[in-house]
Amino acid sequence: MAKDRMVELLQEHFELNLYEARAYVALVAFGVLTPAELASVSEVPAPRTYDVLRSLEKKGFAISQPGKVNKYRPVHPKNILEKFIEEWQERVKEELEAKKKAKEELLELMMPLIETEIPKYGVERVWVVRGIRNSTLKTKEMLEGVQKEILLADDGYVAINLEDDIIKAIERGITTKIVVTKQILPRLQASKLMDYYKSGKFELKVVDSLELPMLICDEEVFFALEDMAARYFNYETQVWIKDFRVVSLFRGKFNEYWEKATKV
Repeated sequence: MAKDRMVELLQEHFELNLYEARAYVALVAFGVLTPAELASVSEVPAPRTYDVLRSLEKKGFAISQPGKVNKYRPVHPKNILEKFIEEWQERVKEELEAKKKAKEELLELMMPLIETEIPKYGVERVWVVRGIRNSTLKTKEMLEGVQKEILLADDGYVAINLEDDIIKAIERGITTKIVVTKQILPRLQASKLMDYYKSGKFELKVVDSLELPMLICDEEVFFALEDMAARYFNYETQVWIKDFRVVSLFRGKFNEYWEKATKV
């Protein structure tokens, strides 16, 4: 029903609770109502009508007319909804600025901890990372910290979704080789990364398939364990290893892909 949809939208997008939304829809429909009348024409319980109407007035959705019995009329939907959006935009802008300032302050405060020579990760050289968000953060961290070389064998995620991070590394002079599957090449064609390839800033090849997609940054390697169910629910298990012997093995596998791949 249209009434139910109006109530739903007011709750979801304009910060009214269920009774407030029902009351406002009733006011718009009937024009002017007393608390008692509101209880009789809406699904707002009689003991709650006074509080609900006062709350609507406070939020700017209604205006009261004092008298022996207070009456309430709605503020025109166009006016209050537009005003709400304007105020919401300002609030979001202020919150965004506050978060940016908090980020800068936290970075400044944490920098001494980051720059200390005390090892942060002990002797750990193997980490398991789960979930697409965590995997993305780890991949970005590797691309930001790489000093010499990027080797990427990609079957559909990194090159397309992290092209800006790869481009920044290329611009820093990092030697980069990327081999992608034919399946994702059409999506890559329209990316900024392809412009860099055409300018000769990195090497790119294409292969039919990859049994083991991987990202190698210097002496670190990041790869996914095969689990189609986990991939479907965006909860893949990724493994990060920092060990020159293991990375050497993966580099050998990458070179196999590179040798059998063809130029774009």
